[in-house]
Amino acid sequence: MDSMSIAHGGYVPITNRRRAVSIAIVAALYALALLVLLTIWEVAAPAPPPDQPVVVTLLPLDKPPEPEAPRTVERPTERARTQAPQPADVRPVEPPPPVASANPLPAAAAPSPPAATGPITAGEGDAVYDLDSGGGGSPGAVPPRWVHKVTNDEFFPLVDEELLQASLEVDYRMQCTIALSTRVTCRVLKETPFYPGLRRAVLAAVPLLRMAPGKRDGRPIDGQRVEFLWRITVARGDVRLR
Repeated sequence: MDSMSIAHGGYVPITNRRRAVSIAIVAALYALALLVLLTIWEVAAPAPPPDQPVVVTLLPLDKPPEPEAPRTVERPTERARTQAPQPADVRPVEPPPPVASANPLPAAAAPSPPAATGPITAGEGDAVYDLDSGGGGSPGAVPPRWVHKVTNDEFFPLVDEELLQASLEVDYRMQCTIALSTRVTCRVLKETPFYPGLRRAVLAAVPLLRMAPGKRDGRPIDGQRVEFLWRITVARGDVRLR
């Protein structure tokens, strides 16, 4: 029956046996291909480097120093105390009595202190010297004198511009202290009338003043106080100093 079906139609029926054989053949081919791939990968893969031995060198430890034994302080025994040298009994020697002389010499006079040659410092009791009237100061002293007064050209830049447009006259009563360097330190005792801007200009001009200090017994007086009248007149752009 089977031979007749194959001869007439050319059809071979697929049975379970043939299907199992086909599946086995395909699985065998896949297994063979996988085995070949694994063999090729093992041959191509580089061999891992051999493990390098780890060498550890231990340094010898120094032996710790032994602790020092505590020092014992020997106390002096009673025998050592008795054998120690005793201080000698030293008695003060009295000087011999002075011998009286038939002709005693007179005692030497004490030397007088040297005369001061430096400057004299002005005291609180010294009267203030008035440069205008020439009064005051200690009697017999050389009066102070002007070395430099502020000029109109020096004072003009110190005045505010708005004050230069006015016409005014102000009297300043100044009290100053003269240093040995001829520099002066001044303050305003009285001003009539009061103009704040003009007063600032007056105080700014004080460092330009120079006075020679007075002298007492031929020596300059340091810190001598003086007074003088400083009259300032402003007439529309013109400044005049007295």
